[in-house]
Amino acid sequence: MSYLLDQVFPRLIRASEPLSLTSTLYFKKFSRCINTSSFLNQESPNQNYTVSKVYENRNPRNLEKLGLARKRLGWRFQAPRRDYYHKLVISRSVRHTEAWIEHFTGDTVLSASTKEWAIRNQLFSCNDLSACVNVGKVLAQRCLESGITSVFFDQTESGSSSSRVQLLIEEFKKANISLTEPEMIQPEPSPGINYEGYNRYAEPNVYQENYQDI
Repeated sequence: MSYLLDQVFPRLIRASEPLSLTSTLYFKKFSRCINTSSFLNQESPNQNYTVSKVYENRNPRNLEKLGLARKRLGWRFQAPRRDYYHKLVISRSVRHTEAWIEHFTGDTVLSASTKEWAIRNQLFSCNDLSACVNVGKVLAQRCLESGITSVFFDQTESGSSSSRVQLLIEEFKKANISLTEPEMIQPEPSPGINYEGYNRYAEPNVYQENYQDI
């Protein structure tokens, strides 16, 4: 557009007859509507920015959702199992009903309980069927808001087959939260990489190739 204003239009004006008042006003209006500041050569502030070759994952939960994070091995046939990322734990007492999401490190990620006044104030009793349903509904909603879409629930634990626990589990199913986590993706074995240690991928061998048997 700047080329039209600087080169083409002056040639047309010189080659044609004197412009009338209407064409002159139109030319001025047209030229004022054009913003030529965007055509200026401006240097980008990121021109000399160097991108680091080392990728730092600031959200380790991404690897858990993809199944790339390591799980604790050797717990499949032991109780209680530890081969999970997030586990749904349900606890019922004489007075209260509690449920929480436990990380494999032992920390509590999310929880919902009838001890919370916001939940207790809406219930007639803290240990009946309605309490289990509402605690499960609140915890499932908090899981979705936190980005947790799959949890591990051990069906073999004592009390997991009761009707009240099944009502709480049903609320997780209604919220489309899977009760089984994805299997851990095993890396393809490659010589020179110690998968059980702290060596990075593609690092040199820790053992010399020219060793001698004694």
